[in-house]
Amino acid sequence: MSEAGARTSRRGTTPGQAVRVMRAGPAAVVDVVRALAGVPGARLADLFGAIEDGGLLLRIVYALDRDGEYVVVEWPLKGREYPPLSDIDPAAFVEECEIYEQFGVRPSGPRLLNRLVVPPHAAHDFPRLGTPPPREGREPHAPHYVSGEAFEFPFGPVRGVALESLYMGLVTSGEEVIDIFLLQWHKHRAIERRLQGLPLEKALFIVERAEGLSAVANAWAFCQAAETIAGTTVPEAAQAARAVALELERLYNHAAALAALCQATGLSVGQAQAEAALEQFLRLNLACFGHRYLFGVITLGGVSRGPDLQALLHLLPPAHDELHRVTAALWSTNSFMDRLEACGVLSLEQVERLALVGPVARASGRGSDTRTDHPYGPYGVIRAADVNVAVEERGDVLARMKVMAAEAEESRRLLMRLAEAGAGEAVTEVRGQAGAALGWCESPRGESLAWLSLDDAGRIERARLRPGSFRNWRAFDDAARSRNVFTDIPIIEASFWLTVAGFAR
Repeated sequence: MSEAGARTSRRGTTPGQAVRVMRAGPAAVVDVVRALAGVPGARLADLFGAIEDGGLLLRIVYALDRDGEYVVVEWPLKGREYPPLSDIDPAAFVEECEIYEQFGVRPSGPRLLNRLVVPPHAAHDFPRLGTPPPREGREPHAPHYVSGEAFEFPFGPVRGVALESLYMGLVTSGEEVIDIFLLQWHKHRAIERRLQGLPLEKALFIVERAEGLSAVANAWAFCQAAETIAGTTVPEAAQAARAVALELERLYNHAAALAALCQATGLSVGQAQAEAALEQFLRLNLACFGHRYLFGVITLGGVSRGPDLQALLHLLPPAHDELHRVTAALWSTNSFMDRLEACGVLSLEQVERLALVGPVARASGRGSDTRTDHPYGPYGVIRAADVNVAVEERGDVLARMKVMAAEAEESRRLLMRLAEAGAGEAVTEVRGQAGAALGWCESPRGESLAWLSLDDAGRIERARLRPGSFRNWRAFDDAARSRNVFTDIPIIEASFWLTVAGFAR
């Protein structure tokens, strides 16, 4: 890969965990991005902006999964436009829209940019990370023409009890979905802006709540970045305790996704049984760590408390057995299986083009998992945390369910191994100091990233949170349009198991 005009440095956390930071000038950045996009197994992991030294700096993050490395390209911008990176890598388009919305700079050319999280009624002083754009982006759907019996069906943003605010515009003739667009700005809370200027301890409270169903994963990624800046080594017992919390988070999320699939297919008995298994996992979380959703477990330098290993060994088997029993019953329920097969199909080409992550990607044949590709904590370091990655090929709802079921089995195995190896409370002091670093974690929805820049006082200059949901929502419309009917949409949404909060942070 040519790096002419670029300056590189290397950062990492533990052996095998590499982050390469590269500064590229305007003449070199397009060639650098093109070269990175062409590396076998590479994917665009993130693209975001930050105000530094009085100007806008873009950071482009590529994950080189086969090499176990992240590459961060730093690109100082001059002017209000830049070469469109989405022409090189289509996965960059959503981030280009976000950068325009937050900083007022855009890719050159006539391409229309979508509205993401800033509401249409926002005033000029609406909280942003930088300068408002000269005009707001359009609503996020392509112009379409409805004729004959086709009509546009508005659904949301209030959709039902315990469902996040999300507006769907469905173009349909009553059966087949012709087009779909999403409005997710109802959930926006300007979290990245709120984090600016905060000390790390106060910021962690907000980071956990950016996407509550991935509190452990997002907090771990954030703390890993802070610990890298401080040069802190987290004790092995605390790393193991973090892994216990993370696998418990994966288990209860996959149980909740299964319940949502049953609800979407009208299988009320299956839904009740899956929710019974979910309740057992939540009680297990409470017994192990003192919180049903595992808030407050991850702390800077370690964990706030170690898991109750006796409770884990006592309560995990019956909870998992209940989930396994429900899953086995669903495999033999033809009316359920028929709704999942060939529904919401995503091809491997679509997954790679949009750089998707997590079970959504693994169900279409891309077996990326940061626990194995970019090992951290105990993963890949101690034998008890070696991970077997589940991969399917069909890319439909059934494949996504199979991946989540296999991951639940694997999480149970990992938890029993970690309990035998031992995990406990331990904390190493993390001193805030100037610096920047990348952290990552494999959430139930896939790779979660956190970029952290601190000033001399250890306060946050820029915190970028990129949950797995933010990457995978961009493929929902492709899955919805893949020869599906109107009633397939909630089934597809349940199989993606994303959060609106993780997108509209």
